[in-house]
Amino acid sequence: MHVSSEQNNRAKSWQRLVIKVGTSTIVDTAGEIKYPVINRLSQTLTQLQKNGYEVILVTSGAIGVALQQMNLTKRPTDIPAQQALAAIGQSYLMAIYNQSFAFYQQHVGQVLLTYDVFNNKQMLQHTINAIEAMVSQQVIPIINENDVIAVDELDHQHSFGDNDRLAAIVTHETNAAGLIVLSDIDALYTANPHVDDKAVAIPLVTEITQQLLDGAVGSSNLGTGGMATKLYAAEYLMSNNRQMVLINGKNPAIILDVVNGKKIGTLFKGV
Repeated sequence: MHVSSEQNNRAKSWQRLVIKVGTSTIVDTAGEIKYPVINRLSQTLTQLQKNGYEVILVTSGAIGVALQQMNLTKRPTDIPAQQALAAIGQSYLMAIYNQSFAFYQQHVGQVLLTYDVFNNKQMLQHTINAIEAMVSQQVIPIINENDVIAVDELDHQHSFGDNDRLAAIVTHETNAAGLIVLSDIDALYTANPHVDDKAVAIPLVTEITQQLLDGAVGSSNLGTGGMATKLYAAEYLMSNNRQMVLINGKNPAIILDVVNGKKIGTLFKGV
């Protein structure tokens, strides 16, 4: 099989990568946990790690999985109830990841962050040191925002607002080459493909324009992010000479194709 120089360069440049999983990727609209997707994700990231890549996972979904556990059909609106669900769901989410990764004999470690960490040089260095220690021991760090205390309605200094921004900051601060975002859509489109049959996928974005932001719509019922948050994350990374790829998370195995340079989803890369 012929491998292009572009593919070889992508494989080399993505030696350390961050994978971000949204709630809609691992929890369906009915609130059911997508165990097969989580299993395939664990298998894929383990394969990357065993092939010499350094992998960091940023995950959403704590409240999403807690809804099923607590027999709730929709996310509550009051803050203490959401905090409680975050605490319940985070432990269950990590149990799912631990069990799934353990099947492939891959160790993982939990890292819960608030925005304060990135505003405090000492705390940030401690965090990076811990992540580097895990990576050096072939352990995959699993990062989420600490939603029990990171309540942006009460204190904007403590919350990222969404995990797309968190993943972008983690990508930059850990000196990863790029971020792969798993979402419930195949790529960035010229319009909403669910309502406009003339919408076409955009394979490459070299600049985040106001036109793109104006057309960014869509968000899952269970998560807090949407297309706009992904565009802001991409803009942040591109301004720091890093790249991002947006793909559909229904089959996480295509992460391997992205790393190998295949043109899938939307690549955000500055010129």
